[in-house]
Amino acid sequence: MVFRNVHDITVTAVRLLALCGAGLLCAPVVMADPGRFEVINATARPVANAAGNEAWVVDARVNLELSDAALEALESGVTLRIAFQYEVRSRRRFWIDELVATVQQDFELQYLSLSQRYVVRDVSDDSVNSYATLFSALRYLGQVRDFRFPETLPVSNPEPYTFSMRAVLDWEKLPGPLAVLAFWRGDFSLESDWYRWIPR
Repeated sequence: MVFRNVHDITVTAVRLLALCGAGLLCAPVVMADPGRFEVINATARPVANAAGNEAWVVDARVNLELSDAALEALESGVTLRIAFQYEVRSRRRFWIDELVATVQQDFELQYLSLSQRYVVRDVSDDSVNSYATLFSALRYLGQVRDFRFPETLPVSNPEPYTFSMRAVLDWEKLPGPLAVLAFWRGDFSLESDWYRWIPR
């Protein structure tokens, strides 16, 4: 645009202000919420079962916030798979740490439109809990209590273990067409950073 004089500039400025006032221009761009997964803290401790065999048990607190795309899919009837992934490494003095165990804890989150309830299913034991709000369901999911590692991971080790944990929205478990769409759009690529700690 070429302004020939001060009058042209003034008229143009007034028009732009009018459009802003009418909401036709200068309207704020609404960005989709990308969501956020974050492991706030985690601990591990050895616990003996009834037979006297010891195994590692993990407690953790995880913040789970779904993206707008994941929330839309959930409320449209799509079951979401949320996984907590664990790695355990044994420290070695003169070489890279050895990966000695990988474990995954899977949950399914579903919205039932008829009852307007959010259902959480623990895939490992098929236990189900129902909640009136998404906030309550995600808060329950984010409280990991007494998650028991396989007894194949020895409690006693010459060098201390390093535990790692992260939370992911497993888009590969979505129905076929949605999984392809999620892969290309990246809307379901929700995962936290790895949280690492050494049990004391």
